[in-house]
Amino acid sequence: SIHHQMEKEKMKQFYSNGFRFDSNNGDACHNGDVSSSNGTNEQQQKGHANNNNNKIMEGPYYNDNGERIIGCIVGSFLPSTMPSKQHISSLDTKLGRDETASLLIPDPHRHTKMFYIMTLGTSAEFRRCGLGSLLVNRVVDVIVRERGDCGALYLHVITYNEGAIRLYERLGFSKVKVIKDYYTINSVNYECYLYARYFHGNRGHKTTFGVLYDLATSIIRKLSHAFIPT
Repeated sequence: SIHHQMEKEKMKQFYSNGFRFDSNNGDACHNGDVSSSNGTNEQQQKGHANNNNNKIMEGPYYNDNGERIIGCIVGSFLPSTMPSKQHISSLDTKLGRDETASLLIPDPHRHTKMFYIMTLGTSAEFRRCGLGSLLVNRVVDVIVRERGDCGALYLHVITYNEGAIRLYERLGFSKVKVIKDYYTINSVNYECYLYARYFHGNRGHKTTFGVLYDLATSIIRKLSHAFIPT
């Protein structure tokens, strides 16, 4: 997708600036704080991970008030009408929208925005405390309460990160597709999964059968939890 290269550059800037961007973008969303990767979205593996990035991410870090940074989610609202990379390079209007945008937002006139989670992380000693879920749910709350124009919340996760995959599926995300060679770690390419959660009537990549299946699965899961003895 067209924003992948921009994403890599933004993340390099973010880590080198002590988990800060140079400028505040009204469409950016930064919740909580981070001092090290939690493996949830493999934040040190975005793009090309190397020894310099590992050094940058050594902590702990503190905010301007002297409070320790223990968790962070970084993302941004993107236009669902984002053109394809080929369109920009050739100015060929027939090439249409970005592939990911077209897949996640079938009707860009109704849902003009989508939110991309660039990275999600917590300090090692604060993992498994629900911080990751809390941070993602803060973004969900913003979308539900304030952004009726946003039809999708999406992210990429490396395929072997089973803990992150379980987290996202528990939070209502669905696996959309596999992307080959999305991550490069120590000169080795790795596949990733594209995960998405839809809002405000948007079905994204799902068929009617898929929507009904997800609904039935959710009901069964809730009923099973209700009948588990405590």
